[in-house]
Amino acid sequence: MCGIWKSPKPEELSANEWKEVIYNLRKWIGPCRVQLAGGETFVRDDITDIVRFATENNVLTGVVTNGTMITKERAKDIVDSGLGYIHISVDGIKADTHDFIRGITGVHDKAIRGLDYLRKAADGSGMSICLATIIMKQNMYELIDLVQLVEDKGLDGIIFNPLGPTIDSDPEWYKNTELWFDDLSEINGILDKLIELKKKGARILNPPEQFQAMKKYFEKPYITVPERCMVGITNLSITCDGYIHTCFKMPPLGNVR
Repeated sequence: MCGIWKSPKPEELSANEWKEVIYNLRKWIGPCRVQLAGGETFVRDDITDIVRFATENNVLTGVVTNGTMITKERAKDIVDSGLGYIHISVDGIKADTHDFIRGITGVHDKAIRGLDYLRKAADGSGMSICLATIIMKQNMYELIDLVQLVEDKGLDGIIFNPLGPTIDSDPEWYKNTELWFDDLSEINGILDKLIELKKKGARILNPPEQFQAMKKYFEKPYITVPERCMVGITNLSITCDGYIHTCFKMPPLGNVR
């Protein structure tokens, strides 16, 4: 689904370089939030060392992960580092669905196992654990069950995002993927059910308005919304090799090195 793993491996910032970045950010803007994402964040053995440094400097950290590299020992280290929140990508309640979407057999079981290790290690710590799910044709009938999974496991929530293009995708990418919807009435009905669950108190992080916006997007994915985008004002992104972006669709502003 995501082809970032095919990209040439860049010369990543070292742990000390990341610590310097975090220190300077904290000095510049004060207490802030830093989200670490990939690729797969836990490919790096030193990621919890970086998180621990951020915690010590009053910087709230979050991680997005596929969950497959979280062992019992690593779960404890993650919690002890002071990580504020973690989002684990789970794209299906059924192993076959998740594994098909991810392209590797067995990753669903590993993700759920990692999730359970984290739940036990994080008990009473205050660290938030949520699921993150991409909505597409292959998993639309499992979305309601994923909401129930959050309730059953006592997680803090689930956030849904619609299937979208990668940065280098063709403008008509949705016409050339088996992941796009054949019948919009079906996914619209499921989105209505998610809205209903949200209003009843389900731990869904998306507001109802976002699901309504998804309906319009699924109908016309080629339409650019004529609204002002605030990403370049509210966000600052730094790639693993140090390039600074306010928006990944625009050239970098420079490099931290």
